[in-house]
Amino acid sequence: MKPANICIMLSVLLSTPLGATGVSEPNDTGSEIKFEMNSTTRQWTVPLGKTEEGIELYADNPGPIKPTHVARIFLHEDSTSPLLNSEKETLERIHESPLANQFSKSQRDFIKTGYAIRVDSDSIDTKPFHYYSIWLYAVSEEDAKRMARTYLDGLTKYAARIMVNQKRVLSEWEEKLRLAQKELPEKEKELKACEEEYKPVQNVMLGFSSEKEAAELAKKTILEMDKILDTLEIELAGIREKLKMIEKYRSEPQQREAIRARLDEMFVEEMIELSGLEARRKTTERLQVEQQQFLGLFNERDKLQSKVNHLRKTIKNSQNAIKDINDLLKDPRPYMLPPKVYQNTIIIYPVLTGGS
Repeated sequence: MKPANICIMLSVLLSTPLGATGVSEPNDTGSEIKFEMNSTTRQWTVPLGKTEEGIELYADNPGPIKPTHVARIFLHEDSTSPLLNSEKETLERIHESPLANQFSKSQRDFIKTGYAIRVDSDSIDTKPFHYYSIWLYAVSEEDAKRMARTYLDGLTKYAARIMVNQKRVLSEWEEKLRLAQKELPEKEKELKACEEEYKPVQNVMLGFSSEKEAAELAKKTILEMDKILDTLEIELAGIREKLKMIEKYRSEPQQREAIRARLDEMFVEEMIELSGLEARRKTTERLQVEQQQFLGLFNERDKLQSKVNHLRKTIKNSQNAIKDINDLLKDPRPYMLPPKVYQNTIIIYPVLTGGS
């Protein structure tokens, strides 16, 4: 086989015009596709990719398997999304159709070479306005027809999946809306109750520039008070042990009067110290409870406010999404419908290939 002739093609070979080339005539989607044989021989040309400058590279007669026919489909530019206007996506649509099982073995082998498809979306070749060409090469006339039917079937199924997916997404948004609308009144009620409970402890934040600043200080204060309470507990435990020992010695019957008097004096001193420490502990605990109450209500209110805001946003977004999807389903995009083939006609050409 001769080496592939690699060239930069700014256009493809001129084709024989399809009937009237003035006003485009989209297919009647209720009509069956027709095949028209054309004796004009076409060159076997496939894309190889782009150069760093963005220029498309093509190869003529790349081999090794040679096609004998090509089906040319004039597809309306709205029939597919821009993402589908490529050889790779065209092949995927073909493989997704069960009609692909009808290809001959030779055609399946030919498809595996990667040289069976050319998407001609930018060509200046003669074609109806707003239509582009899909060239589907095959090893026989019948396989060329099968390629065309399979591709269009794949496109139709792809469009149907989009519609099904949109309906699925619509159901999901409707469920989100239902759940959010059900939960919102309950959370708003909880938030209102929390705010009423929060008002009496707001004096904790007096003198601060913001509630957030007060909350940060409350966290630090609670930690410091934990340390203070730990220290007080240690001191209280020490005093209680002293009092036990004092009581022990005071209870001895043979204790001398002077020592007993000193023990009584020590007992009074330690009781006074114990009373003071317990008062400090109670005050610290009370202040800590106030800080914890403020911080707890602050966090709870903040959490509930965030939840309410989220639910309100979900409701708004859901309503907008539901409206958009319903509008889309009422007036689908062209690529969500069966593809439009020019005059419902596919042209089959013989293919001119180089020798082996």
